[in-house]
Amino acid sequence: MARKSRKQIQVVDHFPTESPMTVGYARLSVNDRVENHSIENQKKIISLWAEQHELPISKFYVDVGYSGSTFQRPAFQQLLQDISDDKIECVIVKDLSRVGRDHITVGYYIEEFFPLKNVRFVSVTDQFDTTNGLNDQSSPKRSQIRIPLTNVFNEQAATDIKKKTAFALDIKAQRGIFIGPRAPFGYQKSEEEFGQIIVDPEAAVIVQDIFKLFVDGMGITAIVRYLNENNIPTPIQYARSKGLAGNYYDGNGNWNSRSVKYILSNRTYTGVLVQGKEKRVVAGTHEPLVDVKTFDMIQKQLQSKTFHLSDSSQGTENILKGKVICGCCGRKMQRKRGTNHADWYFFTCNTNNRLGAGKCTGMYVREEDIFSAIYHQLKLYIQEHFISSLQYKEEMAQLEAKLNSQVEFRHAIAENPAIFYEQYILGEISLDEFKVKQQKLRQAAEDQKAIELEIEECEQVYRRFSHLCKVRDKELPLSTVMSEINKIVVDACKKVVVQWKTK
Repeated sequence: MARKSRKQIQVVDHFPTESPMTVGYARLSVNDRVENHSIENQKKIISLWAEQHELPISKFYVDVGYSGSTFQRPAFQQLLQDISDDKIECVIVKDLSRVGRDHITVGYYIEEFFPLKNVRFVSVTDQFDTTNGLNDQSSPKRSQIRIPLTNVFNEQAATDIKKKTAFALDIKAQRGIFIGPRAPFGYQKSEEEFGQIIVDPEAAVIVQDIFKLFVDGMGITAIVRYLNENNIPTPIQYARSKGLAGNYYDGNGNWNSRSVKYILSNRTYTGVLVQGKEKRVVAGTHEPLVDVKTFDMIQKQLQSKTFHLSDSSQGTENILKGKVICGCCGRKMQRKRGTNHADWYFFTCNTNNRLGAGKCTGMYVREEDIFSAIYHQLKLYIQEHFISSLQYKEEMAQLEAKLNSQVEFRHAIAENPAIFYEQYILGEISLDEFKVKQQKLRQAAEDQKAIELEIEECEQVYRRFSHLCKVRDKELPLSTVMSEINKIVVDACKKVVVQWKTK
């Protein structure tokens, strides 16, 4: 059965109102499986506290399947937006770890963002309420120090959880328990036995057909064409038809050589699991779709074909690999050797071979013509964007002077920026004083960083064009400029257009 996404956003309204609301926030990550962190348990704790303090909950913001290490959670971001829109006056959580496990960011929301928006914040099990803590300078200083410390412990907990999770997954892999997010095409996760994969009858037929076609002598390209012409669903299409949700790459919707070769070389289909970073191998964990003898024979044939291709068909390095695109169908063109293995090469589009006749006009271009086009268009590109040595030196001098001035200004504000935070935590300065000082420091640091980035960009641009000029003048090989090219498009008239990467 296809896996459904664990990530959900749930915002539940109880008492719609136009006046500022008291709301609850709950979060459950994939690692929070213990009962005391369940969403329902969090809601009960929040609701009970709110009832005792006569603060009826108007809405719950709920994130399911999101780690506390990230703050890009749908419900949490909506909560922040509603606070910015002055819709909320009080936020209640079960504990601080539900807000997040990054002590710096959590500290910012509790100590700056919420007070700035006049929003009361309550962490029930931490016994923390901003009306009795942060906003009340008469409260014991140790209660103000406890919250940053709690946030640090929560951040450390996130690191510990990550390590423990990795260790637990490795133990499962050693025991032959399937730990992948989705079962390989041809199988599905068992609903009865955790960590077990079983045969998916519909998809298994497709996998077994692919193995049979290859054994019967059909090449990979011919198999790809057969699958596409018969509208056989790709693994991702099949999974989506079974309810798969999430941001999975769909490709162009057709079978290709890579997907077929992946199936033919995946040892999972012999009843063996190879999992984890340590490549734990456990045999006999599930029903095979192909016998070991046939599988090993196929691997020898695939290796033989690969060696033959690299030894006699290519002959020389293909520096244009993956860059040459058919202007008709938009697919990558393949490099082939000239007739009777002549010492020249050309690029051609194989779409008709893979998808059937009439799918493309069939582009063709000689490799040497592509090289000539690259040199010609490189010269034009340099003429349009080139920065001279004199221009570079003048711009760098201006930027360095600007940076030195900014550094002096930043040092004039404070030699030790952390002292303001300590003064604020200890109650030596007010929240307003702290915010003013911190804002000045933050702005000065941002301005300095922006200038440093300008200098770095200027240096990169000059180095880049100095390199391009050496390639243009053939002081450096053309292969060194391939990283600067996004793609090379060939149209029906064999016109070659080089698309350079923008920086």
